[in-house]
Amino acid sequence: MLSPSSNPLQKKFRRVTLVGKHQADGISEHLQELAHTLIQQGCELSIESETAAHLQIKGSKTLPLTDFRDSTDLAVILGGDGTMLGIGRQIAGSGVPLLGINMGRLGYMTDIPFEDAKTVLPAIIQGHYEIDSRSLLEASVSRHGKEIHRGLALNDVVVNRSGLSGMVELKVHVNQSFMYNQRSDGLIVS
Repeated sequence: MLSPSSNPLQKKFRRVTLVGKHQADGISEHLQELAHTLIQQGCELSIESETAAHLQIKGSKTLPLTDFRDSTDLAVILGGDGTMLGIGRQIAGSGVPLLGINMGRLGYMTDIPFEDAKTVLPAIIQGHYEIDSRSLLEASVSRHGKEIHRGLALNDVVVNRSGLSGMVELKVHVNQSFMYNQRSDGLIVS
């Protein structure tokens, strides 16, 4: 993830893809504003395919998440931390940096408020940013020796009972090494 910086220049971004939380009020207008700002900076702009389809944004190149690795230098995420975490999980391993513009209530990872985006974004595009690397977690859940779920997480992994309340019994392993047994309401690993 990226944050603004006054440090010496980093890599400049040419191919930028906008991703938005399509359920948010006013998101289409905000995406249009950011698109205009990016085009003014000389960026080759794409809109993530699902974002474009839900918001009926026309006239821009669309790009599916599966093509990010080879087709974009930067993903600008317009939403909250939940949107950032979801996109991060979906493009994990692509090497594409994420820049979060906050439209939600929480902004730990999407720490640039939308009101500041039009002034901050040009500086970042031109190479004035710091990289904030995050760990990618992989977790699996097994029941009676059979794997029932495997997934990636950008921030944390939560294991709990689905639906019904009650305790879970966990055997916790890290990198296939047994750590401990636990009986609790759940477990959060971050």
